[in-house]
Amino acid sequence: MIEVHCRPAIERHRKGGWELVLWTGNAFDYSTPFREMLTDIAAALDKDAPTSVELPGYEDFEDFVEGELRFGDESIGIYYEHSLSYLSLMSDSPKTLNKICSRLQPLVALA
Repeated sequence: MIEVHCRPAIERHRKGGWELVLWTGNAFDYSTPFREMLTDIAAALDKDAPTSVELPGYEDFEDFVEGELRFGDESIGIYYEHSLSYLSLMSDSPKTLNKICSRLQPLVALA
């Protein structure tokens, strides 16, 4: 289960494209398991298309973590920020993000 503080939203990304935002945990809470969340997200999406997550190696007190989610032929940017406690999945395709959001609905619960 992925606990969020508000419903996931798809928004315009400030640098172009779109992002699906999941507000998780509390600000500066380094125990928020965002890596495990991404594993759960990949497992849910793998039912529709081959999915994998690429992240840099873990570091104590890591912040501003960037990576990539491969969803079928799509490359989705990943960004997690502990200081604000949010997970962003970024794409040029709002349709792809809507598909991801729909698939994640059973995993997401309001905290």
